[in-house]
Amino acid sequence: MWHDYFKQLEAYLKWQQQKMQSLEQAIHDLQQQYEQLKKKPRTTIEKIEYHFDQLKVETLEGTLNIGLNPATFGEDTIENFAVPKSQTIIPQPTPLFRNIQTAVHSYLQEEGERIIARIEQTYERSLDPTYRQFILQDIARQIDDRIHFYLRQYGESETENEQLQQNIIAYLKRDIEHSIETFLKHLPREETNE
Repeated sequence: MWHDYFKQLEAYLKWQQQKMQSLEQAIHDLQQQYEQLKKKPRTTIEKIEYHFDQLKVETLEGTLNIGLNPATFGEDTIENFAVPKSQTIIPQPTPLFRNIQTAVHSYLQEEGERIIARIEQTYERSLDPTYRQFILQDIARQIDDRIHFYLRQYGESETENEQLQQNIIAYLKRDIEHSIETFLKHLPREETNE
């Protein structure tokens, strides 16, 4: 009886000893791998390119400090860079701006759905109606900025210039179609109703 007990105890101790040796070997191997990894050169990323062609910023909040560290300057120094509210100038829209704005918004309301449907067929896509409305609303929010862009580019005058007005309206219609086409072309397939 004692003899069997001691044999079992001896077998158990041998198993434990083998287990400890295998664990010690595993730790030793891991330490060697760690040392080899430490000696390898690190990967450095030299250039990262971002493509913001689909980025839409609707609100911009916060503080941007370029070249200034608030901790090293007094509070009055940073306040010197603030623009007083009395100096903020809000341009009043000219009649030319209003005419273009009215024409382009009417075009977007009347033709927007048809343009999207046509481009959907071209790219074999199918969008949800709420997604179509989202696209049209997003474009409508950007129209005023585009009008200002073209007026600055081609010289805004206080007098009515019918040819300038028609040219800018044509440019904006082209921009609307191009932006919808670009959006649908780059839209991942899982975003559509396919």
